[in-house]
Amino acid sequence: MTTGVAFTGEFLPGDSDSFDADERAMLRELRAEDAELAEEWVAELPVARRDTAHHALAALLREQLLPGAVDVFRAPLSGTDEVSNVSMAHRLGLSSGAVGALRIRWCSRDGELVLVRLNGGTLVTVCSGEPPFGLHRVHGPVLFDGGVAVVELARPGQLIGVLRPEAATETEADGWRRLRNELADSARNLALSRATVRRRSTLVSLRGAGLGSTGLLPALAFRHSASEVTLELDALTAEGHNTHPCGKVRGGFSPADSTRYTAESGRVVELRFAAVWRGFVRSTPDETGRSVGELLAEHFPALAAGSRRELLRRCVEPSDYLLIPVHPWQARNVVPREYSAELASGALLLLDEPRLSCRPTLSVRTLVTDRPGRHGRRLTVKTALDVLLTSARRTIAPESTRDGPVLGTLLRKLFAEDRVLASGAGIVPDLAGVAFEPSEGGSASPGRRRGLSALLRQDPADSLHEGEQAVTAATLLAPSPVSGEPLLVELVDTMALHGHVTRAEASRWFLRDYAESLLAATLPLLSCYGIAVEAHLQNTLVVVRHSRPVRLLLRDFAGVRVHPGRLRAAGYEVPTTRPGVTSTEDPAVLRAKMCHATLQANLAEVVVLLQRSCALPGPVAWRIVREAVSAVAARVGQRGGAALTADLAALFAPELPQKALATMRLRPDQGDIYLPQPNPMSGPLPA
Repeated sequence: MTTGVAFTGEFLPGDSDSFDADERAMLRELRAEDAELAEEWVAELPVARRDTAHHALAALLREQLLPGAVDVFRAPLSGTDEVSNVSMAHRLGLSSGAVGALRIRWCSRDGELVLVRLNGGTLVTVCSGEPPFGLHRVHGPVLFDGGVAVVELARPGQLIGVLRPEAATETEADGWRRLRNELADSARNLALSRATVRRRSTLVSLRGAGLGSTGLLPALAFRHSASEVTLELDALTAEGHNTHPCGKVRGGFSPADSTRYTAESGRVVELRFAAVWRGFVRSTPDETGRSVGELLAEHFPALAAGSRRELLRRCVEPSDYLLIPVHPWQARNVVPREYSAELASGALLLLDEPRLSCRPTLSVRTLVTDRPGRHGRRLTVKTALDVLLTSARRTIAPESTRDGPVLGTLLRKLFAEDRVLASGAGIVPDLAGVAFEPSEGGSASPGRRRGLSALLRQDPADSLHEGEQAVTAATLLAPSPVSGEPLLVELVDTMALHGHVTRAEASRWFLRDYAESLLAATLPLLSCYGIAVEAHLQNTLVVVRHSRPVRLLLRDFAGVRVHPGRLRAAGYEVPTTRPGVTSTEDPAVLRAKMCHATLQANLAEVVVLLQRSCALPGPVAWRIVREAVSAVAARVGQRGGAALTADLAALFAPELPQKALATMRLRPDQGDIYLPQPNPMSGPLPA
């Protein structure tokens, strides 16, 4: 278990307290928007910069993206033996100034000193040793010994400035500039997110104390519906993508946008509507034939009445138009630019009167209606948002608005008929889709083709029973304002209390239940039906009853990969209009998608947290996960056939493919890139 690292001695802080031009601009905007929040942002910024730089270095090391490096040395540290560690640093060739600055004292049995020999000096830091899938944590600080002074690389720009190759092509130089800028943007937004969440956490902490609650879920459940509990948990989660170096990038958002449209803001977002002439719309209705607009009108009659009133006032026939929900940022920034001709001709009308009040989820562009409709249910709306979030601009391809509901119908059928699939998980399906379909077809710009689309999805709360709550799995890692522990640890402690066992033993129970539920959905989908879903932390919800997880819900299937041969062999048609994008005849592509999302971007994060906070040894945790894979495979049995045998052999191989997210930012035109990483499930099971 990692407990920390200390570097003693003097080194230059790398100008950590000054602001660059973008930071000064953000500070001015924040002061105009919320002066108190601006000062809280200033307080969070130095640590956010440092954490982003550490996260980026971990990704660059993992993906071997150190073009200026001559050599990379890794050497295990000797527990708390400072003398041995300093001697080792001397032997590895650090200058006397660097050794004096380091005076390494590693307070753990698991860690390694990392030295990167560069043309201009030596970069040195401490990382966690032998992490799953190469997911190192940099425990820093990251120091650079240039031969004159030892400087801490406390900003992403400093790190990239040291590591960026000197003699690169213009394309490569553009990639490194883009990465540097996105890392800086991510750091600024991480500081803002943390400052905003800290403010909300204080209020929740006071509420919990007033109720005498010892846990976050009971505190939130008081006078909140199940939908509201899920949204409140999202609003208390400050960190970004767990493996992406630019986990909080929001390219296109101003600081004011981030305080208005993100989950942590807790604000209501008023969705607008575009009325588009039917000849310019591709509509995919739900199973009963209702379009997105008709479903919304059924649940929210005032919206239908308002849109009809405005269309009549504009002297057009309402039945000639279909409604598309539009994010207010998109309505302000993209619609006037990309659809000016249709706005001028009247083929597209951006309506003023009807608005739909929603709360944003962690994904920002997906929102849940703030109030239930007339049937007592909320709806989820996934909107096109031409903003760079992590590694993609979050628009929606017209094909996705067709494929989503069709795939939702197929998955509902599979989970209803397959007992293994349904044993530990369910789905939150897309219901209907709608998209602007430009007459120019493929010649349209990406912003025009993908900028006016929407999907309507169930509210996760529709799948819950009395007394249950749905927790986005990403929020399990966030600290609880009530206890100060991560929410996952609160749940483990509740299990330990009720089961009269230690926290470590309860953590085994939690991991076993969680892994079996997740794998009971993802492994049969892969082997029996040829469907690899993106079951990462943001797309997975944990259903909790009395603070104990009972099953999982999977959502958002836009990133699936489908193997037509496997699916047709199971008796089903391929639910995609995008061969080559969502379809593949290569099982290795399916496995790469499943391994990255399910194992690395989901289970590995749960394991690391249980290891750090609950004293669950890593080898024991991965034995539990491997046993869960084997248990699910045994339940699938003969139905899996040769596909299951091949998939299991790949899942237990010495290496597994992991998405190279930093590489993909440097080379954005190359699509998904995977690199092999050490597999903690490989080899003999520990005793």
